[in-house]
Amino acid sequence: MDEDIRKMFYPDSVAVVGASANPRNMGRNIIQNLVNWGFTGTVYPVNPRGEDVFELKGYASLQDIPGPVDLVVSFVPATAVPGVMDDCARKGVTRMAIPSGGFSELGEQGEELTRIIKEKAEKYGIRFVGPNGLTLINAENGLCLPFLTMKKREAGKISIVTQSGGVGMSLIMFLDNTSSRFNKFVSVGNKVNMDELDFLRYLGEDPGTSVICMFLESVVRGRELLETAKALDKPLLIYKANTTEIGARTAASHTAALANNDMVLDGALRQAGVFRVNEIKKLMDLARSFEMPPLRGNRLAAVSQAGGYTVLCSDEAYKRGFVFPELSEDVVAGFKDFVRSDVIRLRNPLDLGDIYSTDAILYALDQVLGQEDIDGIVCVLLRRSDAKYDGAYAEMLREPYAEIGEIMQKHNKPVALCLLSQCQYLQEVQDRMPFPVFETPEESIEALSMLRSYYSRHPRGS
Repeated sequence: MDEDIRKMFYPDSVAVVGASANPRNMGRNIIQNLVNWGFTGTVYPVNPRGEDVFELKGYASLQDIPGPVDLVVSFVPATAVPGVMDDCARKGVTRMAIPSGGFSELGEQGEELTRIIKEKAEKYGIRFVGPNGLTLINAENGLCLPFLTMKKREAGKISIVTQSGGVGMSLIMFLDNTSSRFNKFVSVGNKVNMDELDFLRYLGEDPGTSVICMFLESVVRGRELLETAKALDKPLLIYKANTTEIGARTAASHTAALANNDMVLDGALRQAGVFRVNEIKKLMDLARSFEMPPLRGNRLAAVSQAGGYTVLCSDEAYKRGFVFPELSEDVVAGFKDFVRSDVIRLRNPLDLGDIYSTDAILYALDQVLGQEDIDGIVCVLLRRSDAKYDGAYAEMLREPYAEIGEIMQKHNKPVALCLLSQCQYLQEVQDRMPFPVFETPEESIEALSMLRSYYSRHPRGS
């Protein structure tokens, strides 16, 4: 494991250069985040006046700090960053986070500054993340270095590497609408010294990370990235932007990114077992799929109370190479206690039709998952908020979600649940379920397809 990166995520001490007591000072926000997130190490504000910040003792320079400093956050104007690097060398600091903008993304003057900090890093043996990014968050120990104030999150299992800080923040917010949380976050910005490959290698060995998601505008060390991805024992999902001429022009002024041949990249990622995602919100939605049990084959069942959705699921699954084994005689016979008429043909895909009760749905999921020749289920439910039901329906249509989770764990097979409902109710269910709840049948089947692909490469996965 890369000890420098580990120490960046788990420093014992952090100095924030450029943080003052002025309420308009954005470096102050970094100190506030560290305080609010309960960072477990020591925090040193550094500013010319040596002002205290949030009751933390301030220092006029790095040299005035009495003890060692593991990580320096340099949030000063771009032209002042080289001087901070000189101070780091005198203090013996070899790790930095540089969120400041104003480097190669701004043209010739910025290019010169980039050359200077790159040369100083080589001269002093300093490794840094940035510039022009939100740098680092570790939800495990409260290290939160963005200059935007952020509410504290509990640590999850999904780690994020992003070239764009703004996109990275949106990925965190997408997770906030579910029960999932992130573990580590890095915004690499212009990646002058450290890039996505450095952090991919680290996260591949990080015990707190189970799934890795990336948003990239360019790929710098493509061959090495693909070799590392191929050897990973964790799922890797990538959204690669900057695929058009206009995107390339925009990226050049954003993070100084260079475009890559998109068709070549797409094929190479596929061969390396990387999941390329083309919708930004879907990056997080699909990452959560790995919170379900593994899918060990391509034999599916589809269950819904609406016949049209069983047809839709059949078409979509067939396109992705799934097959639908017949239901066993025992499973079919068990439905006699639920069927209210003889208009339902009990077969796979299973249209429950007028079998409205939650008990029937749960019976179907439990029994069908119990078949040896069924590897997983896509289940499409149509629901309104419980408050909208009354009379017999209130009992018949009680919420099944927690019990669906129990059935998955019982059989160690996935149920890709699609809930078609009002936005508010859907989000409420997504927020409290420890497994993904999808918005469309197509997305549910795409998730199962991804699980199948991953576990076919990693058969001993959990």
